[in-house]
Amino acid sequence: MQTYRVVISPEAESDINDVYDYIAFEVMAPETAVRYYMGIYDTIEKLSLVGAMLAVSQQPYLRRLYGVDVRTIRFKKMAIIYNIIGDVVYIRRVMAGSLIR
Repeated sequence: MQTYRVVISPEAESDINDVYDYIAFEVMAPETAVRYYMGIYDTIEKLSLVGAMLAVSQQPYLRRLYGVDVRTIRFKKMAIIYNIIGDVVYIRRVMAGSLIR
């Protein structure tokens, strides 16, 4: 089984931090924010093993923005959007799954 190196884009890092900030400071649930934050990173790390096993997305919106080989994985209500480039899983964005049209 091939393993991949995982690289997170600055935009995805910012997305993750925004989710953390929202839960910790707007919802006022800092412990939940930490668990959610860690869950997102755990899911991203799993892509080093299973990234290529997930199907290429057929969503026109995602394909237009991130290319025809874009893939997603879900963590709770969040969609982690990524591409595989050679031996790298490149995390593009982390967004609410409801935003994917």
